Amino acid sequence: MELTGKWRYQEEYGYGMTEGELVLTQEGEQLSGRIIFTDRVDDEEGYMIQEFVRGWVRDRKVRLEAYEYDIIHAEHEVYYELDCWFGILLDDRTIKGISEDDQGVEGYFIFEKVEE
Repeated sequence: MELTGKWRYQEEYGYGMTEGELVLTQEGEQLSGRIIFTDRVDDEEGYMIQEFVRGWVRDRKVRLEAYEYDIIHAEHEVYYELDCWFGILLDDRTIKGISEDDQGVEGYFIFEKVEE
């Protein structure tokens, strides 16, 4: 299984919805990359953020953890907590699972590999 490449990203969580793109590089079991997305919290204007991630893949389990972020665009002040994703590789092009940020807010995500 080769996870290197671009992945579409969608997530629903307790306060809103997130959509964007994950770019991954795989070396053995180790993963690294970045995820760029627009976060829409309830009735607020959405903002765009980039998180740098690292993680692993073992068997069909995938874990990614953000270690740094940049706010790319926001119309208002943003307080952001880093995210962690844990999912299962359903097939060569789909990862589904749960996420949790440093505040304990959980969500449900899907990564779908983009044709290159």
